[in-house]
Amino acid sequence: MEILIEPIEESLVALPVLFLACLLVEYLSNRDVINKVMEFGKVGPFIGSILGSIPQCGFSVIAAKLYSMRYLTMGTLLAIFIATSDEALAILVIHPDLWKMLVLLIVIKIILGVIVGFVVDYVNHKNRDNYEYLQIEPCDCGCQNGIFIPALKHTLNIFIFILLTNIILTIFINGIGEDNLSNLLKTNWFFQPVIAGIIGFIPNCAGSVILTQLYVSGGLSFGALLTGLTTSAGVGTLALLRYNEDRKNSLKILLISYVVAIVIGYVISIIMI
Repeated sequence: MEILIEPIEESLVALPVLFLACLLVEYLSNRDVINKVMEFGKVGPFIGSILGSIPQCGFSVIAAKLYSMRYLTMGTLLAIFIATSDEALAILVIHPDLWKMLVLLIVIKIILGVIVGFVVDYVNHKNRDNYEYLQIEPCDCGCQNGIFIPALKHTLNIFIFILLTNIILTIFINGIGEDNLSNLLKTNWFFQPVIAGIIGFIPNCAGSVILTQLYVSGGLSFGALLTGLTTSAGVGTLALLRYNEDRKNSLKILLISYVVAIVIGYVISIIMI
């Protein structure tokens, strides 16, 4: 039973954020504010990267939900996912000798998020003058009579999904062994970014913690760490898969994130040789 304690605790920590996200979406869905939100559409990637760089994973969850409701562009969502930071920063900040690398990590992730976001939005919307087509259809879930009960129902729905996924992942990681994951990275120096990028998709703190601790101990290159933390959007990844009904679109977003992460990882690794 002890193995279940960690995934339950992590899922409970995300619960307040999930409720706030659902509450926000219900509020927006019941009011004519979409045009005001869309006024910031074209600078969304910049704003998203700044918000995502704040040490938490809540913005990625909210962004995934708003994207599935077509409030955000794909570029803005990717900017938030790429810039999102979590436990990795907490680990690095307790090592004063790595503060320069911490700042460099944050700056690169913000700039990368902005660039990727604007490029993706330009490619997707280059033949359009505005974002009006992003407006959502009226909600038909019966939530027009209030926002708290529907928000609570949606929160519990996604919470159960996250909890079950975290339990399965925790059992899987324990079955493989964190030491084995660490050794896999240590013994495959050239392929570190490729492997780190995959580990980064683990939607709980395990992946980022393993990568950061390896980097602190000298067993992982900075480029590989950057790759892993670029694909690490925390619970936001789960929220995207759960909320977005277009599975191909969700996979496309994750694939873009992975490719970008690998490219920047190898580029930084070559520069820092």
